[in-house]
Amino acid sequence: MKDLCGKKLMLLGDSDGVASPLMEECFAGEGEVVFSATECFL
Repeated sequence: MKDLCGKKLMLLGDSDGVASPLMEECFAGEGEVVFSATECFL
């Protein structure tokens, strides 16, 4: 993964795939999460 320290992150998760709370855990300590949402794409 590239260096994300000091970057602002926008996380958009999928309800049938990887949800945004899980992505937030994975990116913890990397950058600042400014937006995080889990959506259902049809």
